[in-house]
Amino acid sequence: MMKLTQFCCLLNPELNSRDVKKFSFEINTLKSIKLSIERTLPFEYIAKFMPPFLSLWDKEGIFSYSDYDTSLAQISREDGIDVYIFWMDWRLYMENMSPEQCAIWFSERLIKTKSNCSILVNNWPSFWQLDEKQYSANLSKRGWIYQFNVQLERLKQEFKQLEIIDLDLLSSQIGMSSYDSRNDKVSNYPFSNQLTLQVARYISLNLLPAMLEPKLKAIVVDLDNTLYSGVLGEDGNDGIHLTEEHIQLQKVLKNLKENGILLAISSKNNEMDVLELFEKRTDFPLQRNDFTFIEANWSSKAENIKIMAKKFNFDVSSMLFIDDNPAELMHVVSDLPAIHLLLADATGKETVHRLINYPRLYSLKKDEMAEQRQQDILANQKRQVLQANAVDGNAYLNSLQMQIGIYENEKGHMQRIFELGQKTNQFNLALKRLTKGQMEEKFISQDYKIYSITLSDILSYSGIIGVFICHINGVTARFEEILFSCRALGRKVEDAALHSILKKLQKEHIQFVQFDTVRGPRNKPALDWIQSVTLNYVENLVDIKNRLEAKLLDYPAEVIEKHE
Repeated sequence: MMKLTQFCCLLNPELNSRDVKKFSFEINTLKSIKLSIERTLPFEYIAKFMPPFLSLWDKEGIFSYSDYDTSLAQISREDGIDVYIFWMDWRLYMENMSPEQCAIWFSERLIKTKSNCSILVNNWPSFWQLDEKQYSANLSKRGWIYQFNVQLERLKQEFKQLEIIDLDLLSSQIGMSSYDSRNDKVSNYPFSNQLTLQVARYISLNLLPAMLEPKLKAIVVDLDNTLYSGVLGEDGNDGIHLTEEHIQLQKVLKNLKENGILLAISSKNNEMDVLELFEKRTDFPLQRNDFTFIEANWSSKAENIKIMAKKFNFDVSSMLFIDDNPAELMHVVSDLPAIHLLLADATGKETVHRLINYPRLYSLKKDEMAEQRQQDILANQKRQVLQANAVDGNAYLNSLQMQIGIYENEKGHMQRIFELGQKTNQFNLALKRLTKGQMEEKFISQDYKIYSITLSDILSYSGIIGVFICHINGVTARFEEILFSCRALGRKVEDAALHSILKKLQKEHIQFVQFDTVRGPRNKPALDWIQSVTLNYVENLVDIKNRLEAKLLDYPAEVIEKHE
């Protein structure tokens, strides 16, 4: 319970250095990430506050620092760098360069980074000195900053691995107290302790997890004193109170849902009462159809979450459970230790901020597949009914009228393939978690073939659900990564796709096949599958193809080579 309370202190809107410094964690259990700091501004003030935040998603930051060099002449090329952080005092460039010139100059430095690494760079606050109020933007430094911040955003189109540390946003939320003239005079560091804490949290809990870790897939939320104030069974539909903070919380949850996070309810209430609640309370930003599943009953919430995980077809480690009752949270985590927890407060005031700051929920871009993914999961419930009523496995598959599409080196699929690699846990053969830069390198290389797999049936179009990343070396094809969405499992799509790919490779005179594998905490389904396909991980192509043909006897799906 103490740990849960400390966790929440780090997520609350009001941060203080005392709470951050006293947060305890086991450093021996953390996985290191290497951060290369390229700077013209002291970063140590930020770094000293980052360890507790990083520990919330089981990470430890290893920092290496450049010299203070306004020319950025020596960009680190050390092995093992996970993320570059360019921590820049852009005031140093205002007098000598236009915003456009400065952005061009900086882009030339970005080219010197290791192309497979993620990159963070700070913009600059639009307003940080009181005397700026004496001038209009076109007469003051604000005008330069406005234009330069826009130029930095545009660089993201050229450098796909680049993201912005948005000092302009964070300082605007704090106001003039984000600036500290004494700090600036003593150490050329102009930011207050308050802003420094916010920046440390923003980098540690929002940006770095979004760049390095798979996003959480679902949020399971309680109802009473969590989504609203009151108890439905006692107060009734009209008696529960929707505060402004609860409205904001529901809007944040709705935004998360619209950008790919599935929502579900686990509540100790009568199901009919809950359904009636959403029917009658039209003032709720969240409505019934925003939730993929509702488990409203008197069973334990842990059992309800297990049922939902099975319906979602992914592990509870990809789920966040929100409840106002610490005892319920502790009971759930004792039964499901891999699940993520968030303590809600009855007013909703703290909950919304804790949710916004929770690691692995932050989005770097809009998820265009969000609606399609939810519809496909609902379609899976209908597939389970068809399977239960079918006389055998092939009869069930035949009833689906599946069509499997195979694309080769289709660059338009690159973003979705990258996202699939970041999200997929269960069917991820080598757990490489390729960066955008690494993915782009492989698409460009003549030595790689990247096969993206689509799936459709009579119930839904699932979109891109799988990928095979294959390195060609002479007569050997080495599959460096094989990924499949959990939504596609159980229909032999991986067997049919690999069989079709091997036929293509055989025509191109490939004789041997190799598969890279890594045993992770949750990818047993992928490892079990590859053991059913190959005995030695390096084998004659014909032998593997023949083994797949035996597995696919009378397989009814149509496999089609496609082009955009």
